[in-house]
Amino acid sequence: MEIELRDWSRDDAAWYVAQVRDPDILRFTTERAALTVAEFRRALEALRRNENALGFVAVATGSGERLANLAAQRTGAVVEVSYWVAAAARGRGVAGRALTELCRRVSAAWPGAEIRLWTHADNIASQRVAERAGFGQVEGAGGREVRGQAWPVVHYSFLATPPSVR
Repeated sequence: MEIELRDWSRDDAAWYVAQVRDPDILRFTTERAALTVAEFRRALEALRRNENALGFVAVATGSGERLANLAAQRTGAVVEVSYWVAAAARGRGVAGRALTELCRRVSAAWPGAEIRLWTHADNIASQRVAERAGFGQVEGAGGREVRGQAWPVVHYSFLATPPSVR
């Protein structure tokens, strides 16, 4: 499946809000089930004004079917990336292609920045995606607090130019 990344629009709000209610997205990301369309739209406006953030929706080339959410947040010389794939698009290679393209865009926007990501320790599929996209595991980086709970996580750092994902 061919994909492309495009900027989010206000028209994507209802789709985004519906996707974040998926049990796996709630289990493995910082998304909130109570997110509203109005909150998404406010966040989108803030994203557009933030020179240290990028956000995209991955869509199927040709059909425009929405597939995934991708984001990047820069703090100094470090960019943290995150992603989730809609339930209907899982198992189709979307995450790897989308993450690879996100890394290209981050590198173009902020040359020389270190790209990092983290996954919940139980999210083996996301860990494999990160590794195939050229990330290496960072040992001893510690956990995360998400929604008031300590999460076991695996940290990654970008090692090299991402390979072509087939």
